[in-house]
Amino acid sequence: MCGRYALALSNEELYDGLEARLPRLFENGRPRWERQQDNRGGNYNVAPRQRAPVIRRDPEDGERGMIETMQWGLVPHWTKHPPTGPLNTINARSEGLLDASSGGMWHALKGYKRCIVPAQGYYEWLKKASSKIPHFTRLPLDKSSTAEHPPLLFFAGLYDTVKYVEPVQSKFQPNLDDPEDKREAYPTGNPIPLATFTILTTEPSKDLRWLHDRMPVILTDYEDIEKWLDLGKTPQKGWEEGKNGTGALLNSKEGLDCYPVPSEVGKIGNNSPTFIQPVSERKDGIKSFFSKQQSSPAKVKKDEKPLSSHTNNLQKNHESDIKPKVENTENVKEEAEGIKSDITNHDKEKGLGDDSNAPNNQHDQQTAETSDKVIGSSQMKDEKNNNSEGEIQEVKVENHKRKREEVDSQDEAKKETEEPDPKPKRGLGGHQTRVTRKTVDEGSKEQPAITNFFKSPSQPQSAKPTTKPTARGKRKR
Repeated sequence: MCGRYALALSNEELYDGLEARLPRLFENGRPRWERQQDNRGGNYNVAPRQRAPVIRRDPEDGERGMIETMQWGLVPHWTKHPPTGPLNTINARSEGLLDASSGGMWHALKGYKRCIVPAQGYYEWLKKASSKIPHFTRLPLDKSSTAEHPPLLFFAGLYDTVKYVEPVQSKFQPNLDDPEDKREAYPTGNPIPLATFTILTTEPSKDLRWLHDRMPVILTDYEDIEKWLDLGKTPQKGWEEGKNGTGALLNSKEGLDCYPVPSEVGKIGNNSPTFIQPVSERKDGIKSFFSKQQSSPAKVKKDEKPLSSHTNNLQKNHESDIKPKVENTENVKEEAEGIKSDITNHDKEKGLGDDSNAPNNQHDQQTAETSDKVIGSSQMKDEKNNNSEGEIQEVKVENHKRKREEVDSQDEAKKETEEPDPKPKRGLGGHQTRVTRKTVDEGSKEQPAITNFFKSPSQPQSAKPTTKPTARGKRKR
């Protein structure tokens, strides 16, 4: 935890949400936003290696906070080359920050590189015997929010900025042929420095221990956020030890709403407003499933006669014998709700830190990096052409299959009209097997009865009859 979260707001909507939740952050106007063009708005499924807005102390004005679009998955500033494997730094255990003797890279960042991550809620996977069910956790709704637009909460986090020793080619480039395309290349770490962040986790609250053994550190009060970001203090104090120090903010949060959501959220790149809505309130949810079952009872035919009590009991016993047993009624409910996951033992969970439970793997993290890019018009055309070529190929395969079926049917009809071969063929059964009579040249061997030819396979072929054939069984020559 935390392996996924939701922030489905545009840049303007995020500004409005921050002003509603943290009005003191806007006392001197809107906070400035660095790399605002990199934010991918409307993301209901933020995944590792994707970019998202983060709030930190403004180095130009320590009295205020600022927004910066960063990449999820912290890369320390001393890193020389971009990581090629899975990122294990999307989460950081808060206990490691509290123990000064534990060492580690988090102590080098906790003093002056603290941040908060705005979100509408986070996902966690409840482990079952053969599946994992995703759940969405958020703040309770108030008068100004709905299930589609829940209130903002803020994760406590750390950030860092890295510049690699060698240039890194950007995977995104603006359309140079379009003069109106003002987009800039994404930060790569060289030549453009790359800012990354991690989310702090702690032990879960009592009301969420059933879900997972970790949860993110959530801040909601402005006083706590101001202290965590070290705002309004010149010079910057950094990390304060002691009972009432900075570490006192790293606690679990109680009173959150949590409910199951569709399993489609488990795949990186999927994005839908239904991911944050309770399944029971959706049109295709559990209520709709059972209402359909009740509204369509089995109809009895008019011409059917009522069965006697004895016949009815026999029918019930027969139905109980052939009716499949339901091993787990909870699985039936999960399928009806649309939340049953198809996670197999093949699925790996690497790259999500030491306490994550999201069904991600290394390939998914690389997919997340590409899914976060803005697709240009030329790329969209290529995708359309590829789709049309695929449809043409499917039509060709279907036509070939149809022709092959016609040829097979013609061959089958031809075989039926042909006369059987007078010579017996070995190994063939059915109407092609011919039974021949004994000739004079065959010697004095007796002709076996035709019933012996079709004897049961369970009887050995070498078995001899215990009694001699009667005169009736013999044929005249």
